[in-house]
Amino acid sequence: MRGRIISRLRGWPRETRGAVMVEFAIACLVFLLIIAGILDLGHAFYMQQVVTNASREGARYGITYRTNTNGQRIAPSSLSPTIANYLLTGYLSQALLPADANPQVTPAGAGYTTGTKGANLEITVTALKSWFVLHNFVPGLSSQLNLRATTVMQCE
Repeated sequence: MRGRIISRLRGWPRETRGAVMVEFAIACLVFLLIIAGILDLGHAFYMQQVVTNASREGARYGITYRTNTNGQRIAPSSLSPTIANYLLTGYLSQALLPADANPQVTPAGAGYTTGTKGANLEITVTALKSWFVLHNFVPGLSSQLNLRATTVMQCE
């Protein structure tokens, strides 16, 4: 009896039952964190693409040649809806950005006020990206990222 107890005590450190489960739990946690980080970065790249496309869409909307009923050229600053409203209520309102993105549209350039052929119209779109996971694990990374895209086109 005493020999059995001593042999069991000697074999106890070599016992591997349950070790696989512990290793799997640790590896699974690391794997899930990597997947969450990839999804978070992918969402940031997606949002940047939406902001870039919105600035292009707004610039294209503004530079297109339009006339009023008297045949006079309409400047981009006088368009109805405005470039900002066109993007915010049209293009960006289609659930392309999350609710907390707070997109802003800023038109500028000589072409915005005059609409003169060849004058530059500059459309800047900004939005906020709130990190889901990454800011908790990357030191120095703030909880939000400011995304910005600017497009410059010449009036037609």
